[in-house]
Amino acid sequence: MGEIGYSLNRIGVRLAAVSFGVLLTLIILASVFAGGFGLAVEATEAGNQSTKDVALIVRTYGCHQPEDANVTGTAEGIVDHRRKSLPVDLKADAKGVYTIHRQWPSEGKWVLVLTGTNNGMISTVFVQLDEKGGVYADTRLTAYEVTGTHARALRRKPTTGDVEAALGSSIGAIAMAAPSSPSVPPAILAASGAGAFLLLFGIAALGRRRRHAN
Repeated sequence: MGEIGYSLNRIGVRLAAVSFGVLLTLIILASVFAGGFGLAVEATEAGNQSTKDVALIVRTYGCHQPEDANVTGTAEGIVDHRRKSLPVDLKADAKGVYTIHRQWPSEGKWVLVLTGTNNGMISTVFVQLDEKGGVYADTRLTAYEVTGTHARALRRKPTTGDVEAALGSSIGAIAMAAPSSPSVPPAILAASGAGAFLLLFGIAALGRRRRHAN
């Protein structure tokens, strides 16, 4: 019984150490990703000569190097009852700041769809355009907001249903049925489950050791 108790003791200590290490890592990672990731948009200021030809300004935000995010955009529209999808070129004006010049026609109805990805996190912003395809002067979606003025954010990639809803009515009607992506990447969530399992297993092993010792 002494040898068995000693073996159980070693197993319990090792499992407890592993569990503590995993949980400590998760705490550190959670603090890193606590700010999440997202996109903010705003129309240019009237009279500002440096941005007079810019239609929209896009900014990345978050706590884990948001300037390294991959940001793409498309102009989604309906022209003469036909769906159109045009790639939108975003010019990097500074780290994490992009400018968009108009690259779509004035005919038809259009919305801009901007998607950014960073360390497994996703942010999509729909920007409503006026009847001539222009950006409204008061367009704004600030950091950490989901609903702004003529803009709305999703924490996931856009679906066909989202685009159709945005074109069919207003930005407020964008479908939200699909689950949003978490602020913390899936890998960390999976590791959290593994850490919890190891911790419980370690506690159970220590309990068995004490019972055998008694």
